[in-house]
Amino acid sequence: MPPPDPGSLLNRLVDEHWDTAARHAWRQYNQRGRGAIVFTVQADAAPEERTPLKYLTFNDTSAAEDGAFSKLHELVRAYNPEEQVVAAAVLPDERTVFEVYEQEPHPPQA
Repeated sequence: MPPPDPGSLLNRLVDEHWDTAARHAWRQYNQRGRGAIVFTVQADAAPEERTPLKYLTFNDTSAAEDGAFSKLHELVRAYNPEEQVVAAAVLPDERTVFEVYEQEPHPPQA
């Protein structure tokens, strides 16, 4: 059976860990400003192993707007942190997938 496509994998991670992801995103937003939570996916990790969430912010706007993460930077600039979370997953093959999510509870209530 082929592995899930990257977008489906990110959707599953967000669905399974929404409360933790939303709480972490809100806390980091209040401390560091706009950013994205990052799940690191390890191919050989056991299901019970947990990798800490990371939080990515952009310090160099001009580089972010022109670089490889320009679309992610655009999402981070545009999301509503009181209702949404920008989530990314770094896959074992070094690809990155990202999207904006809005679920309940919203980040301030998570």
